[in-house]
Amino acid sequence: MWRWLDDDFTLTKRQLGGLLIAAGALAIVAMLAAEVLDSDSGGFGLVQRAGTALGVLAALLGLTLLPLGDRPA
Repeated sequence: MWRWLDDDFTLTKRQLGGLLIAAGALAIVAMLAAEVLDSDSGGFGLVQRAGTALGVLAALLGLTLLPLGDRPA
């Protein structure tokens, strides 16, 4: 934990990839939860489609960063 607070800490590409995957998964879950919780809506709307697409793109980008290892991002 203290390593993250050091002045010379650098985020690696693997860590950035993990963060992007987590953010993408969170966006996808949030869009699906919005549809489940609001059953009166007219279906999967434009904002939900856009949010899901951005979540998928973020997760895919994160997956491409994982193999790059511990090089600085």
